Amino acid sequence: MIWVAWRQHRAQLTTLAALLLLGGAAVLVLHSSMTGYIEAHGLQACAAGRELADGCGTPQARADFRKGWSGLLMAGKVVVLALPVVLGVFCAAPLFAREIEHGTHVLAFTQSVSRFQWMITKVAVLLLPSAVVVVVLQFLVERWASAAGDLGSVVGNPFVFLSFDTTGPMPVAHLLFSFAAGAFLGVVARRSLMAMATTFGALIALRVLVSGVDMKFLPVQRMISHDPARSALSGSDELVVVRNGYLGPDGRDVPSSAVDLSACAPRPGVPEPDMGACYAQSGVTGQFADVIQGTAAPGLQLAEFAVFGFAAVLLLVGTAWALQRQH
Repeated sequence: MIWVAWRQHRAQLTTLAALLLLGGAAVLVLHSSMTGYIEAHGLQACAAGRELADGCGTPQARADFRKGWSGLLMAGKVVVLALPVVLGVFCAAPLFAREIEHGTHVLAFTQSVSRFQWMITKVAVLLLPSAVVVVVLQFLVERWASAAGDLGSVVGNPFVFLSFDTTGPMPVAHLLFSFAAGAFLGVVARRSLMAMATTFGALIALRVLVSGVDMKFLPVQRMISHDPARSALSGSDELVVVRNGYLGPDGRDVPSSAVDLSACAPRPGVPEPDMGACYAQSGVTGQFADVIQGTAAPGLQLAEFAVFGFAAVLLLVGTAWALQRQH
């Protein structure tokens, strides 16, 4: 059965092998080129996270690096993010839809193997190599991005641009769900093109939905500065600011729109105003910031992995049930 499945899907397997080799080679070349650029322009200390230390190059060199490499680093993250969706659409969605569309599933159902064994074998033959491709490319892109250190715009805060969904177990979680959803919709749709389009739309809609609600389950911490002229943020980059503003004398929140400091603005020929007195006149005694710590990201990733994994199991069970009812 494994040999038959391999013969049926050798084109997809060959494409996966080419994607792994070419994608991996491209990332390695870019990684080597970027580290060479860092060494040539004396930016080693920046990459090590010491931007203000000696050996961090000039401000112009740092700006040139970000201008030349930030887009490429983001593109690498985008590839890792999009890969599970692409594999779910082009590998999983037609997996059973093409068999049903062409009627070849009837021959498979007459063989000695059960329908469940046939389904699991076909899924495994494509899912396992796909997982290898995703994991290897994710590792190479993470290693490449990490080599940029603080110079890069996709490291540091785990909640910044695409970092949450492209690190840790998230790419594998997305791949498992994408494959299960594609297989299920393929059996339901019974047509390859319809299954691919439906799978793509469903995965994009789910990704947008999850990205809008997952942060709401994280604990929010309030940071307070009793100096109204000083921000409440501690200076850490690994923070997501949910809400910030001013504090009144009784500790209540004062909206920024309710604080009028226009009379305290510096003016030519006028002594610098006492900002403390200005804030006091506006009823402000401090600042606050409700933040989410970056250390909460791994826990949320594991929770989402469990949810996506459970959903994938349910979808595969639904696929098996639908195949049992297929004539």
